[in-house]
Amino acid sequence: MTDNSAPADADLLLERVVKALDRTLGIVLAALMFAMMLLTFFDVVGRQGFDSPIRGSDELTQIAMGLVVYVGLVLVCLRREHISIGLLAGLFCGTALRMQHVVLNLIFAATTFIWARQVWVQAQALVDSNVVLMFLQVSVAPYVFVMSALTFVAAAIFLLLAWCYLRGATPTVGGEAG
Repeated sequence: MTDNSAPADADLLLERVVKALDRTLGIVLAALMFAMMLLTFFDVVGRQGFDSPIRGSDELTQIAMGLVVYVGLVLVCLRREHISIGLLAGLFCGTALRMQHVVLNLIFAATTFIWARQVWVQAQALVDSNVVLMFLQVSVAPYVFVMSALTFVAAAIFLLLAWCYLRGATPTVGGEAG
C-alpha cells in the first residue's frame, strides 16, 4: 500500500460505513417516524371521532421521539451534517485542514463519550428506582440504555472520522468537500 492510496482507502471506508448505517439506522429512523405518524393519526381520530384516545399514546410518542433523536444523532454525526460555524474555514487547507478535523473530531469523541456515560448512569438510576411509565407500566430504563448505546456509537463515529482524516480522507461538511 502506498501513501497515495491511504486517502482513497480512508474515503472509501467512510463511504461504506455511511451506506451501511443508512441502510440500517436510516430504515429504523424512518420506521419510527412512520409509527409516530400513525399513532398520532389514530389517536386524534379516536379522541375526536369516538371520544376514545389510544391509551398510553403520549408515552409511546415520548419514547419514539427519544429514539428518533438518538438514532438521528448517529446518522448526523456520520454524515457530518451537524450545525457548524465556519469561523476558521478559510484559514486552513490541505494537511492543516485535515489536522484541524482530526483534533476537532477527537474533542467531539471525548465530549460525546462523557455524554453517553452520563446517559448510562441515568439509565442505571432508573433501574435502581424501578421507574415505569404510568399507563403502559413498562420500565423506562431499557430505552435509556439504548439511547446511551447510540450515543456511544456516535462517539465511536467521531473516532473513526478522526482516524480517517489522519489517514488522509478529504474533510467534508454536510457531504460536500470542505
